[in-house]
Amino acid sequence: MHSSFPPLNSLLAFESASRHLSFSRAADELFVTHGAISKQIKGLENHLGVALFLRSHRKLALTDDGKRYLPQIQSALQTISHATDEIKSQQMHAQTLAINVLPSLTINWLIPRMEEFKQRYPHLYVDLSIGDFAVDFEQTRCDIAIRSATRSPKDCSYIKLMDEDLCLVCAPQLAAQLKSIDDINHMTLLKHTTRSELWPYWSEKVGLTLTAQQQFGMEHFYMLSQAAASGMGVALIPRFFIEEQLADGSLVIPFSSSFISPYSYYVLTPKSANLPLKAQVFIDWLLELFSPYRN
Repeated sequence: MHSSFPPLNSLLAFESASRHLSFSRAADELFVTHGAISKQIKGLENHLGVALFLRSHRKLALTDDGKRYLPQIQSALQTISHATDEIKSQQMHAQTLAINVLPSLTINWLIPRMEEFKQRYPHLYVDLSIGDFAVDFEQTRCDIAIRSATRSPKDCSYIKLMDEDLCLVCAPQLAAQLKSIDDINHMTLLKHTTRSELWPYWSEKVGLTLTAQQQFGMEHFYMLSQAAASGMGVALIPRFFIEEQLADGSLVIPFSSSFISPYSYYVLTPKSANLPLKAQVFIDWLLELFSPYRN
């Protein structure tokens, strides 16, 4: 029975070209070349023994056979698509995806975007927790973790999400007091307590000898951003974390001294030949979100 079936790619090419009445637009939609679409259509016409398109200069139209064939092919492709979606949904139905994420990513950045993921995969229950500890998937109850590190993670599979673009920021009223970069030494340095090396790294990069006497330590970037916005001092904070505050003006960048910190962000999964579908769909979605930040 199946010997009479034409190749699926030729049916996809025919359906797309018929909707657009253009081989070029079909090629763009299917991410192939114009020539590939033309070849697929020609092969389908040879398989059927009929012409499906009337080709003229800068104009494409369906033949009577093409017009009869199109709705049936569209219905068949829709049936395949629905059947595929149903199987994928059943695989994720009532499943739990446990994700452990850095506090800095979770609070300001990830949670506001999770509704879009929920809309895509409504049957997938997400258990989101925060942590910045070393991940041992044999001991930790999570499917995916997101961490920052100065070197590639070990004992797990990983994908690098982005480097860390670190910004020197402060409140607008403090920025008015910073006439030159040397004036940083007259400010309170707001320090990330688990990343005490960031200020020395930054000062070396910009050629500043740090002599500031006043310092204030905090454990998370969220705390640093709030302290900086309130005028307590100057802070080094990843750009992605303070996009909204930079946009509304509650934080400003007083000097255009960009700095890529030694840290990079990674999505981690247990070592395995095959990822569960529930983990793969989240990682695919995550890579979409991070695409503007990836180098």
